[in-house]
Amino acid sequence: MQQTISDSEHKTSQSTPPISVKQDATKVMILCSSDKLGKGDDILGRKIMINFLRTLKEMGDELELLVFVNSGVKLTVKGSEVLSELKDYQVAGKKILVCTTCLKHFDLLEEERVGETTNMLDIVSSMQLADKIITV
Repeated sequence: MQQTISDSEHKTSQSTPPISVKQDATKVMILCSSDKLGKGDDILGRKIMINFLRTLKEMGDELELLVFVNSGVKLTVKGSEVLSELKDYQVAGKKILVCTTCLKHFDLLEEERVGETTNMLDIVSSMQLADKIITV
């Protein structure tokens, strides 16, 4: 026996709004491998890196993690122009990882003022957990 649906039943079932599924925010990791952004003029590169880091707050909840390697670690030490912004990110719950090997290379281990000093295993593990990685 075949069951039929009347026009009124059919219209009712079609007009039911779809269930909205809220997706989790994308977890974005920023990998800073230099204290400058771009190639060319070093003074300009430093200025735009500072501006970039100050503007990251516009990403909102998607910004999950900042990782500093190579000369990027210089942005996390005493005297950095973005130290207060990085501390604000940390207070807001953003994780900051700083390469210990890199700090030692530049003889800056004792000067680090923000973030968690870490190793490459933790950095790689964080990359695996991120939905998106932006390298600067």
